[in-house]
Amino acid sequence: MATALDRYADAAPSWDGPVVIESHINGVRSKEMNPNTPTSYDEIAEDAIRCWEAGAGAIHAHNTSFDLLGRDAHKDYLRTWQQVLDKHPDITWYPTTCNNLRLLPGEHGLEHVALLNDSGGAKVACLDTGYTLFATEQDDEGYLSGPTFGFDLAQTAGQVKMLRERGIPMVFGVYEPGHLRHALHYVNRGLTTPGSMWDFYLIGDYGLTAMEPIATNGVPPTLESLYFYLHLIEKAKVKHPWYISVWGQGALDDTTVLRRAIELGGHIKTGLELFYDPARNPTNLELLQQAQEIAREVGRPIATHEEARALYHLS
Repeated sequence: MATALDRYADAAPSWDGPVVIESHINGVRSKEMNPNTPTSYDEIAEDAIRCWEAGAGAIHAHNTSFDLLGRDAHKDYLRTWQQVLDKHPDITWYPTTCNNLRLLPGEHGLEHVALLNDSGGAKVACLDTGYTLFATEQDDEGYLSGPTFGFDLAQTAGQVKMLRERGIPMVFGVYEPGHLRHALHYVNRGLTTPGSMWDFYLIGDYGLTAMEPIATNGVPPTLESLYFYLHLIEKAKVKHPWYISVWGQGALDDTTVLRRAIELGGHIKTGLELFYDPARNPTNLELLQQAQEIAREVGRPIATHEEARALYHLS
């Protein structure tokens, strides 16, 4: 029996413009997981510069502590990004969110983004529209444990309001299908900003944070998952470009899904925030170059910095 997903499987390669390949250079994964992960101010700055100069369309980075909020987070980011901006004042970069468990009543979690937008060169923002269970370990009987991350409806509404007031493009992090449906509420009511994006999380066995193959959230990095997400946004009343990001794939070869996303007009996020394989320790630059090589094999041009800024509607 045919399904609505078949047309994506049967679609010939087609795109409207060059592919943007971003470098997401660090996150909550540590040097224990990969010694090439940048964690200090200087290391983050050096990797950001290295990947930008190698052609990354944008850089996404965490600061040195996910627990910092508001002005404290802003100050911490600046210790890295002032170094980067001194060398590349035109760089396109954006920060992460924050530890939702530390928010006080009335706070929405992107207060530091507004400050970095004012002074810090950040012109894009992450917007995570739901809760996710991160399995990080299991006991001897197989019972899972790990943190819960995300933002409730009121916090998400506060984030959307702030980003709309400032005209900051929103990157919808789709950890789960329900997150996409929440985001569609705002998309279909015209409450997003020009340059906003979908980011489809395709999540492997090691998830976003685990060191053993116990991930339970999201959809796996398969063509079927990609086609499912494309089907969900097909009837969106406002059309936004889309990315895929493959998380914690372990030994899984993600070349096929990366290639297909590029063929179908999507864009790619890569880097050590996403990647984990206990048997391999690549650098951010190597992961960027891998994605660039796939684009060349497909025959799709790689976006210049100026073309990537245009996709985000950045002047």
